[in-house]
Amino acid sequence: MEHRSEAWKTFRLLAIIAAFIAIAWLGVRAVEGFTRGTSSGIERSLDKVLAALTHSNTRVVEGRAEIISQNDIRELALVELRMSATRSFENETYVLKYLPAGTKKLVARGNYRITAGYRLQDGVSLRMENGRTVAHFPPADILGVELIDFEVLSEKDGWANTITPEDRSTLLRELRQQMRVEAKKSGLLDLVDSTLKTRLRDLLGVENVEIERATSSPLQDVPAQEPP
Repeated sequence: MEHRSEAWKTFRLLAIIAAFIAIAWLGVRAVEGFTRGTSSGIERSLDKVLAALTHSNTRVVEGRAEIISQNDIRELALVELRMSATRSFENETYVLKYLPAGTKKLVARGNYRITAGYRLQDGVSLRMENGRTVAHFPPADILGVELIDFEVLSEKDGWANTITPEDRSTLLRELRQQMRVEAKKSGLLDLVDSTLKTRLRDLLGVENVEIERATSSPLQDVPAQEPP
């Protein structure tokens, strides 16, 4: 009788263990099914998201949404802000190569509207890879440097060497180029990449997005730290 009781206890223990194993297996399958369903839903959304973001015609090729090849160059502007730069123009000349005609100097500040984003080209795409969302985009670039207003800070003519309209045009060209260089050095292009990842996260409903370049390693999202 005691032997039968011990056997019954062993049988119940094995049954409980088997039940736990079955429940755990069903839970894993359910999670896998949910994950596959979520990934499939995101993959189906890639085409629509890329089309809405770039305002381009897109297609799906082997699970990757890409822009249809086109002749015209399209741009995706994501960041716009105002910046200013100051530059001086100075010139000294001579009359008959020997008599100083004086030095002319012009100092001016230009206020500009800067737009930054991407020049869309063949190869721009979105895809899911091992559960990650990967955006293949060209490097961010300054798309536009538009002069808003121009302010002369200082102007001086030589006695026989005066500032000409050509001098002003030269200064404006140099000022515009300087503004483009300063905009790149300001970290604006990093802000463009950050804005793209934020847009894609919001549109796709995912936590992380990688930006992949053809000639560099992916830029992985770094989780934001909670304030103390």
